[in-house]
Amino acid sequence: MVMIVSSLRGKLLLGDFSEGTSHMPELPEVETMVRGLRPALGGMTLREVEVLDEFLLVGHTAREFERLSQGAKVDRVDRRGKWVVIALGDRRGLIVIQPRMTGGFWLVPPDRPEHIRLILRTDGPRESIWFCDNRRLGKIAWYPSPEEAEEAFARSHGPDALEISRQELSARLERTSRGIKPTLMDQKVLAGIGNIYADEILFRSRIHPSRPASKLSNAEIDRLHAAIPAVLAEAIAAEGSSFDAGYRTVLGLEGGFLAGNAMYGRGGQPCPNCGDPIEKTKIAGLSGRPTHFCARCQPLNPPRRTNKR
Repeated sequence: MVMIVSSLRGKLLLGDFSEGTSHMPELPEVETMVRGLRPALGGMTLREVEVLDEFLLVGHTAREFERLSQGAKVDRVDRRGKWVVIALGDRRGLIVIQPRMTGGFWLVPPDRPEHIRLILRTDGPRESIWFCDNRRLGKIAWYPSPEEAEEAFARSHGPDALEISRQELSARLERTSRGIKPTLMDQKVLAGIGNIYADEILFRSRIHPSRPASKLSNAEIDRLHAAIPAVLAEAIAAEGSSFDAGYRTVLGLEGGFLAGNAMYGRGGQPCPNCGDPIEKTKIAGLSGRPTHFCARCQPLNPPRRTNKR
């Protein structure tokens, strides 16, 4: 992962390059994109950059963006939360792409070419790399330095979900009385968790999704902190989740996580732990998105214990 040093200097070009509660793709999908892009882009020269849809650009016109990045050698490809970060060599800056709900990269010709928004043409074996976004919700930007990219990220994001410490997680949860599920999905609390993985993480942690974040016990936070990287690592190994036509890997394949997950999309089915029916409901703070949980394994009012953080 790119380690961008925080700085207070520089202009913020992307005041709207942020998100609250998250949509697909989530951290595992973006990490899958990055891992697929690395061998195709790393060390290659961008011999041509073509912006097909200027609407997705923030801070620059299409001509400016193409001029700033064209001809640069790609130093590395990393992930920052749910951002794809393409660092250019020789101090040529960074291309930062936020796929948001329906954006994604293709290393094979996309099946819907009308959705292509950006093309990167390289001097490598994969001559063309396409960024597609059928709903035009993604954002594409260029930053002159890692410090300015980090400044923009820090304005709207908390620590990466794979890197947050137990102490930092506890401190951030203590600051809000919102339900734990919308809190986990708030990118300002921690970056990368969306609806699918929040359900799975809370089931593993045995925590009801509506429990106030600030009321969790020490033991519950321990379980939560352990479940976050475990679930995300399993999802990355499965190359993410495809529940509709919105997400595909860079080779156009479906992610496999939902073939073996416990909660999301399994309303009415037996809980794999206790056998009770999995509940599908909607909770406050999630804009109507569904929540799946087991009422027996994740009680709303667990036995009270004296357990201060």
